[in-house]
Amino acid sequence: AVVSTQSGHYGREQLTGGFGTVKYFASDSGEYLWCFEMQPAANGAQMGTFHMEPSIEYSDDEVEVYNEIAATQDAIIRTLGNIMRRARHIKSEQSYYKKREQEFRELSYLTSTRVIWYGALTALTVISTGCFLMMNMKSFFLAKKLV
Repeated sequence: AVVSTQSGHYGREQLTGGFGTVKYFASDSGEYLWCFEMQPAANGAQMGTFHMEPSIEYSDDEVEVYNEIAATQDAIIRTLGNIMRRARHIKSEQSYYKKREQEFRELSYLTSTRVIWYGALTALTVISTGCFLMMNMKSFFLAKKLV
């Protein structure tokens, strides 16, 4: 039996005794063509039957499987690294905004406190100046005997 694909011959196996089992392990996926040649028997008769049982069995090539798993793990690790970097960046950005908002609140509170104190001081100044002027005007009018 000869097994071939579009890229060439892959294997040849000789059966003796008129019967046998052909097992072929393909290294690539794709479509395979089988060719069987019947040799004439001693009495000249050419008669035969074929019974095909195609089955799929996977032969683990340990190095290829290991390399594929390693490549997949590397891709997963790279992806997780990128995600972790993005998460750290987002976390640091959020902490920056939180800190900035706290500073703004403190500054706003300090400013409003200063405005309140400035208003209270201005009111006290106006009231004390008014009282001082009234006392001076009263003493002036009493000293000049105009009242």
